[in-house]
Amino acid sequence: MNNSRQRWLLEQLPQWEREGLLSADAARTLRERHAPDASQLGLAQLVMGSLGALLIGAGLISVIGYNWDDFSLTVRLLFAFLPLLLTQVFSFRVLQRGDAGAAWVRETAAVLQAFAAGAAIALVSQIYNLGGEWPDFLFWWFLLSLPLTWVLRSHAVAIFYLVTTAIWSVNQVGPGRPWQDSPLLYPVLLLGLLPYWPGWSRKQALSISLRWVMTLSAFIGLASAAVFVTQQSGDYSRYHFGAFLWLWTLTAAAIALFPLNQAGIDEASGRKPQVVLGSLWLLGYGLAATFRDASNDILKGASHALELPWCWGLLAVLTGFVLHAGARRRWAVLAIASVALLPLISVPFVGQGEAGSALLSWLATLHLSGIGITLIVLDFIGKRGASRLGALLLSVLIIARMADSHFSLLAKGLAFIAVGVAFLAFNFFMSRHQRQQNAAQA
Repeated sequence: MNNSRQRWLLEQLPQWEREGLLSADAARTLRERHAPDASQLGLAQLVMGSLGALLIGAGLISVIGYNWDDFSLTVRLLFAFLPLLLTQVFSFRVLQRGDAGAAWVRETAAVLQAFAAGAAIALVSQIYNLGGEWPDFLFWWFLLSLPLTWVLRSHAVAIFYLVTTAIWSVNQVGPGRPWQDSPLLYPVLLLGLLPYWPGWSRKQALSISLRWVMTLSAFIGLASAAVFVTQQSGDYSRYHFGAFLWLWTLTAAAIALFPLNQAGIDEASGRKPQVVLGSLWLLGYGLAATFRDASNDILKGASHALELPWCWGLLAVLTGFVLHAGARRRWAVLAIASVALLPLISVPFVGQGEAGSALLSWLATLHLSGIGITLIVLDFIGKRGASRLGALLLSVLIIARMADSHFSLLAKGLAFIAVGVAFLAFNFFMSRHQRQQNAAQA
């Protein structure tokens, strides 16, 4: 249980005691068992510590920059390395205190040292006119900052690393680069934060903010790699937007199915951004495939993507994740992730006019209908499902099909009203059903 939930529980205990729901002994036991961990970092501490460190660093750079032209070479080098030395001494003192030190102090030391390292790189480059471009500076900055994530257990530096690696990957998309200077390096860079990955056993739960940043960084970095390999595929005339669109979809399926331990599976969906964002992309892709024109572009893109080694690598990884998810009985996520594989069924019909696009359109419609029903049924048989999401998916699917049909405006309007009434009625029914379940469990 994280600190926010522990504090909420402790705030409720006096009221529960007064109402007779808990005895004094039970309340005391709960207070002892769920006492907040003072060493664990809160969001406010993270923000304030990081902001203070950034302001100090920015102020020092501004003061030095104001008098820069008046300094000798020796003084300039001193200004480049002295802040780095001082922050290392500060970090050493923080490490000496061990777990007795406050978490925000560790964050401040880590951010200051990361800032000092970046400033030292920039100043030395300026002093000796080394040249270079900003992505090269950014690369060495986040690479040198990575050890601070582990030595000082800094979430702020971990977030900095994730954001900067994603930015660097987007900038390296241009064709003609070697793989070690391209977004293909992003998966290797992500290994630097391996113990932060979902499913990794840790003594303390990761903050939801760090999880979201990691998920967004993974999406952006791997999407950049997909665009890069598509542009490197040789004949530029064969380049197609749908190629890397399908590669993005395979990536989203792999991220959504990323292996989790049982504790991760049991967490609420809101604490699993990789599942939330991956599922949203997959369902949006599936809905787009139900339209005939879009399905034609999707098929052409998939046929081009299948010529790329990156695509087959994604399919191999996805196969392993599917097997793991099946063993863990993650049926709802498996059902949604299967949307990514629909183009494989229709690709053989690419050269047969509209037959392939019509087939994919109907397959996507039937498949999404099956997913919506599956999500509802899983919830009713006691499995991990998402009945409201299933109902919403069915409603959006009906609306999409009606909008793409040749029915009159009156017929479409009546259909929309019927779908809206049915959706509200289902939502009311589910709320009542959940109340009855909670009453039965109490």
